[in-house]
Amino acid sequence: TVVALHSLRSKRTMSAIARAAGGAPAPAAAQPTIPTTTDLAEIIDKGQSFCLNQDSAHTMSNLFIGDERLFLQSDTDEQLIMQITFRDTVNVEAISFVAPLDEYAPLTVKLFANGLNLSFENCEELKPTQEFQLTPADLAPDAMTKLYAVKFQRLNTLTIFVEDSNGADVTRISGLKLFGTTVIGTNMAEFKKVG
Repeated sequence: TVVALHSLRSKRTMSAIARAAGGAPAPAAAQPTIPTTTDLAEIIDKGQSFCLNQDSAHTMSNLFIGDERLFLQSDTDEQLIMQITFRDTVNVEAISFVAPLDEYAPLTVKLFANGLNLSFENCEELKPTQEFQLTPADLAPDAMTKLYAVKFQRLNTLTIFVEDSNGADVTRISGLKLFGTTVIGTNMAEFKKVG
């Protein structure tokens, strides 16, 4: 086609110019590297993340310690809302919950991409980005629940709503991990308020 011939002529012209100048032809543009999925623990801004309805003796900070004896526990009922804030813009591909395999385990989970300051009423009424029920196999330390990755791109926050437990009056979670990639060139800590 005409476009292909034009492109081929352009490449030949650039090579001829480079040879005439005494240099080697310019290399083809480097192929971009494809980011690999990693644990996003270092990207979570723990100071800006928070949990609603947490027991003051068993807070969300226990989720990121890596000790299954420490856990997040709900307070007045089994529901929890965790807002995870990221330092960089991220694409989230999977989530991992670790919890006891008993009636305290979380059951129904709703995720809201970039959902800011959602209340319990909001979480019950709004359509979540993704909803699922956790099985005992999902709660193992090495298990990951795959997400609809296309729906969790370019996130600054992720709201996790635990709607109910496996039968107990409270919910306990001993670990939480998010897996994905950072969007290159975004560091939210470097942004400054204007005005």
